Amino acid sequence: MSIIAGIDVGNSTTEVAIAEFTPTSRQPRFLGSSRVSTTGIKGTLSNIPGIVYGLQDAAQAAGIEVSDITLALLNEATPVIGDIAMETITETIITESTMIGHNPGSPGGIGIGVGTTIHIKDLINAERAEKVIVIIPKDYDFEIAASMISRALEFGVDVQGGIIQSDDGVLIANRIPKVLPFVDEVQLIDHVPLNMLAAVEVAAKGQVIRQLSNPYGVATVFSLTPEETAMIIPISKALIG
Repeated sequence: MSIIAGIDVGNSTTEVAIAEFTPTSRQPRFLGSSRVSTTGIKGTLSNIPGIVYGLQDAAQAAGIEVSDITLALLNEATPVIGDIAMETITETIITESTMIGHNPGSPGGIGIGVGTTIHIKDLINAERAEKVIVIIPKDYDFEIAASMISRALEFGVDVQGGIIQSDDGVLIANRIPKVLPFVDEVQLIDHVPLNMLAAVEVAAKGQVIRQLSNPYGVATVFSLTPEETAMIIPISKALIG
């Protein structure tokens, strides 16, 4: 008798199914399964804790010990988007000349925002209905930053999101009257150019970004031509991870 575990590491979840095989049976007998959150970036060693959790939960559901499993089969854990192998991220910033992708632990808000980058000190000079992405260096306290953004929204400035050097994404997002994506922990915030069209995206908890990790999503945001879209595919891959 053999007990085999099949493991599927996905972008958001890791699934495990356990079945029993005997020499006399033509079909495997299903014993149990589990679904847990994927740990770390898909396709890396950081997936191992999630795999272990999944095996433990599935073994418990099957009424066996993990040590009873004869063989564990793991799929190729590489997501593919736009015919290009990608990695999992929860936040992305894209401007016309800069791309930054990373996976911090405390993104703020949710969704995608597209606008012109503006330093938070210049937010008071923004025009009504102007779509902006606010750049917030670490020397701005989260309460002050949230207050300045709230005043701009009240004035009619179309704040689409923010890029934050510190880890205050959640603190700022929770203090403004509108749900907006805030990408935080961007240490090289000085590399984000000002007065440029930019897009930021923050995924829901336990999920991954959808549009800015996809070259065709980037093409939609920036109105790229087919030729430009073809060029953006390897760039999209390079920004991940």
